[in-house]
Amino acid sequence: MEEKDFFDLSDRVALITGASSRGIGNQSAKVLARYGAKVFLTARREDKLQETVAEIEAAGGTAAYKTCNVADPNECKAAVEACVAEFGRLDIMVLSAGISGLSISGGTDTAFDIDNWKNVQSINLDGVFYMVKYGWEECAKNGAGSIIPIASLAAWKAAGSVAYTATKGAIRSMTPCIAKLLAPHGVRFNTFYPGFIDTDMTHAATEYEPFVKSKLPNIPMGRFGDVDDCAYGVLYLASDASRFMTGQHLVVDGGELC
Repeated sequence: MEEKDFFDLSDRVALITGASSRGIGNQSAKVLARYGAKVFLTARREDKLQETVAEIEAAGGTAAYKTCNVADPNECKAAVEACVAEFGRLDIMVLSAGISGLSISGGTDTAFDIDNWKNVQSINLDGVFYMVKYGWEECAKNGAGSIIPIASLAAWKAAGSVAYTATKGAIRSMTPCIAKLLAPHGVRFNTFYPGFIDTDMTHAATEYEPFVKSKLPNIPMGRFGDVDDCAYGVLYLASDASRFMTGQHLVVDGGELC
């Protein structure tokens, strides 16, 4: 009797937001494609999306893309529709689009900046809500739905600006609520919380010696994470390996939270 490969995604379609830059969404798309999923990439930068699609196809995967600003509900709806039109179905959503906003080092002036608050919320929180709103019914159609927002350790402790921390904390609060709502429809909802990961957005900090000296002692494993550390966690949540898991919080941080 042939044993089932619970990580095999060859019959699945995944939509990934925030997939253009060297980050968690981008690498997750590559790993999901490596395990057989057809991947549909969205972000705002078309040139970067084209590069990633070409890279996935060169490695033998199947990929397509559509530009999308997740702060716009109409664009989120259009992205879901384009994915289904391209591949005939939608099973997995990796909601990785996000921005950090103004630095916490700016003190109260930046912490209470209204434009920053609205901008960060529109992408980090509203964008997740819109994609779930327009995508969950498609994810429910084939009995293999898995929706994975990418949050942050800022959802668990003060680790970013007020606006950033608030949006990630809101996603943490949404997780059991949406999971309970969608479970009867065959859709799982689990949130992924990365620690400090070396990406395009954070790479400058990883080369700034004072930051490294202050940050690394707080990470028991003694290093920053990389995008593969996250992408394979996303693979687990996307696949049947986690088929009896919903409403949960997967933290991948080298031990920083503990």
